[in-house]
Amino acid sequence: MRKHFQKAVSFALALTLSASLMAGCKSEKETSAAKQDNVKLWYAYNTENLMKDLEYPELMEARDSTLRMDAIRNDVESVQLMVTPSENVLSFDFQVADLKNEKGDVFAQENLSVYAAWYVEILESYMANAYYGYYPDALVPLDKLKQTQKDFIGAGHNQAIWLEAKVPADQPAGVYEGSAQLILDGATYKVPVVLTVHDAVMPVENNLNTSFGVWYDYIALGEGSYSEELADAYYEFLKNKRITPMKATPALWTLGTEYDAYVDWLAEEAAEDPMVSTYTLPYAIENYSLGQVVSRDGVMKLLTMMAEKNIALREAGNETIDLFKKAVYYLGGIVDEPSGDGLQRVRDCDLIIQEAKLYVANTYFKDKYPDLYESCITLNHVVTTAYSEELIGSDTVGGVQTWCGQAQTWHTEEQRAELKERRESTDRTGGEDTWWYTCEQPRNPFVTFHLDDDLLNTRTICWMMHDYDVEGMIYWAINWYNSEDVWTTPVNYLNAVGDGMLCYPGSKFGIFGPISTLRLENLRESAEDYECLLMIEKEIIAYNEANGTDHDPAELMAWLYDGLYEGVVPERDNAEGFAQQRIDMLKVLAQFTTDADGAIDTLLDG
Repeated sequence: MRKHFQKAVSFALALTLSASLMAGCKSEKETSAAKQDNVKLWYAYNTENLMKDLEYPELMEARDSTLRMDAIRNDVESVQLMVTPSENVLSFDFQVADLKNEKGDVFAQENLSVYAAWYVEILESYMANAYYGYYPDALVPLDKLKQTQKDFIGAGHNQAIWLEAKVPADQPAGVYEGSAQLILDGATYKVPVVLTVHDAVMPVENNLNTSFGVWYDYIALGEGSYSEELADAYYEFLKNKRITPMKATPALWTLGTEYDAYVDWLAEEAAEDPMVSTYTLPYAIENYSLGQVVSRDGVMKLLTMMAEKNIALREAGNETIDLFKKAVYYLGGIVDEPSGDGLQRVRDCDLIIQEAKLYVANTYFKDKYPDLYESCITLNHVVTTAYSEELIGSDTVGGVQTWCGQAQTWHTEEQRAELKERRESTDRTGGEDTWWYTCEQPRNPFVTFHLDDDLLNTRTICWMMHDYDVEGMIYWAINWYNSEDVWTTPVNYLNAVGDGMLCYPGSKFGIFGPISTLRLENLRESAEDYECLLMIEKEIIAYNEANGTDHDPAELMAWLYDGLYEGVVPERDNAEGFAQQRIDMLKVLAQFTTDADGAIDTLLDG
């Protein structure tokens, strides 16, 4: 087993860990028993992907087995128990129980879920100084792992057990304590669990604009079969991670002109589903001199159908429904990372969309439905390109309406200022917007979703989005099952480990639908962090309105981001620092519920 030395643990951390023993940690007797039984139990943050076949002597020495989580109501939070035996473990289990706070309130066992990390061996990498060995990625429900008799831990190896707490919306605030039981080949170990629920509520609504590709035609390659029900399971799975699928399922979304089922789905489900942040509109393709262009008749037909359906629903009594507010055009089948003739195709496609938007908005909404008018004219047309003067457009010549460059194009202050100035100076009806994306590029040191990089990449990306006012994010695929066995072959697209695959096919473990990963769970939690940051911003704005003050939310909140990243380069190997910064954020958010003046003072003090 190879050794891997982390940063030295500070004396202050040691004092904190010692003091925490009085609040639910294992007793000296239990600690000794664990060592005597040739197993070491220690916690890990959910932002750490610790290798199966590496030694972490400093972390193991400094960390006890207490599993601590901080969350707000309607939040999902997680932590890892690391199990490192010196002898082979043929079977393991982890059993949870109710937690209680000092008032006797109960955090029910049913809200705790247990998963085991599945390790994949990486034998090639395209990242400088990458480690070659076994990385944790898939999170398999522990009961399913046991049913398939995969619950084995090799001597000297690390096994991560992932504990997830889903906090009910009505859970009283407080510190909940209890214990779980780890069972290794029949021997039982007590594992303390501490969950702090802060006095704030995560909104049900997903306010972060995301559009992540589910490749429905690739489901069968991983699952071994395909059905409409399985496609629905993939859609719902991703949506419930606070990440919106790019397209509706194939039964609804088509590269053609049959839109009836799709518009019905918008009206009956997607438009008023609080967890759906965006939906990409289907489109038809036509051939022309430069290759392909979006169908003018198809765009006009769909937007007209949406307008007529929306008005009918308003007249029938639904006074708030808006089919346009979440709508996005992304013509990835025609224009993607354009160059050469693609630049003119961008203009041609955009002009078709812009003309249809303005026609429908003015014909159906202008006088009677001002909110629908606004939603229609501001409908995003996303183009995966960095800002470029040669693609600046207008209502009459077309161009880029929503700039969506790779994340590294936001790295410098000059780049971010240029994008902001473009948004503020445009004279296009409906304005311009700025999104970003990652894929096989960028790579370390920039933010990535790559399997062989630090998890803080994934966890901090939505913090960056709020900090830099990035209005949306595209990702090309979550299920690119393009290898003989995706469970053992993580390089499945171009030159990036794990790119295009943020989940695994569940059929291997008898699960109907996909299995999540450490990366996807950190992305979900990053989206939840975004909601918390957005709530703090709204609280500052409300405070200004109520008290006649003019506090700048960006200035007050700047310290919340300090030390997490520079530009779009995350501070790797900073799990402890990130965890504390997030707790500070939750404390500020909770303080607004009882003492808004105090919360403002806390933000001012930094």
